[in-house]
Amino acid sequence: MSEIIAAIDENAANDFLDIVVAGVGPQSTSGSSSLGPFAASYSVTGTLSNGTVDLIPPDTIRIADLRLDWSATLTLSIDLGDFLPEIHIPQVCVTIPCVGKVCTPAIDITWPTVSVPLSFGDFVKATVDLGIVVGLVGGFWKVEGVVQGVPSLSFGPATAAVVTAIGLAVAAAVAWVPLIGPFLAGLAIAVAAAIGVAGLTGWLGPIISPFISGTRFPIYHRSEWFEVLPASGASDPAVLVHLDAIGAEVQHNAPEDELVLTADISA
Repeated sequence: MSEIIAAIDENAANDFLDIVVAGVGPQSTSGSSSLGPFAASYSVTGTLSNGTVDLIPPDTIRIADLRLDWSATLTLSIDLGDFLPEIHIPQVCVTIPCVGKVCTPAIDITWPTVSVPLSFGDFVKATVDLGIVVGLVGGFWKVEGVVQGVPSLSFGPATAAVVTAIGLAVAAAVAWVPLIGPFLAGLAIAVAAAIGVAGLTGWLGPIISPFISGTRFPIYHRSEWFEVLPASGASDPAVLVHLDAIGAEVQHNAPEDELVLTADISA
């Protein structure tokens, strides 16, 4: 039997994980991908806040409604050449009396790539299961809850409005094109609508998931040498015991489920 046993119930686990999750701090990521026909570069910052803890024997800590508040800057790039044909005006030559042959230059119109910056934010909720990992690293015992995966994300209501914002922003960026600007603006709005909320959240999911998946929440951190009594003088040194092994599991100790830490010690 282990020499040291400590346990916390679900109420204490909720209070404890509130502190632990808050200590994770803001996280950031950036990259590029495609959103429908648009090239998209992005930078995202997110901050976690705790949900409700459910201890599930023997080794699962479930957090329901783990919340991530996030904000993003997004730059969409639209190559107008993908929508418009190239225009080539050939050289035209005429002969003018007393002047001779006069020619106009050949003109090629190449459509530019338009960049559209956007900023937006929302929150997302997930239910995640933490596995319990115990290890001795650099002379310190560490017990951590590690997110095993994020099977689903539930985005907040503001995400739906982003689809409309994308359509309007792109429409404004292409409205200047002579003669067909209004047509392109309408096309941009239609393309954004075709992407839809499902397409946008499908694009955001792989970007947002890494903020949660694989996250490690520290539960216990202690030197393998544990001070039982402090030193009280030169001839009375501190009393230390060695933590030979640390265990952690979720146990059902009626009437509650508890997170139990155990330690084997030696002098």
